[in-house]
Amino acid sequence: MKRWMQWSLRAGLAAVVLAPGWASACSICYGEPDSPVSKGLTWAILALVMVVMTVLSGAVAFFVQASRKAALVQAAENAVALVEKS
Repeated sequence: MKRWMQWSLRAGLAAVVLAPGWASACSICYGEPDSPVSKGLTWAILALVMVVMTVLSGAVAFFVQASRKAALVQAAENAVALVEKS
């Protein structure tokens, strides 16, 4: 396994040194910020962030609701226990 990693690291380094055009940044990272590809990538990243935030918000809402429901059940049990004692 070590030899494979060393070989692939050396091959990658040789490719970067011998063919620097392959290692240059793409037009999205380096090129025009106003190009349609760059704008599309920006909107795609924004959409993915919104999906993640929606899912996380749903998880938080579930746990908040479960916590409130558990508190209501506990309060009801305490009230029943208090009535039974008296």
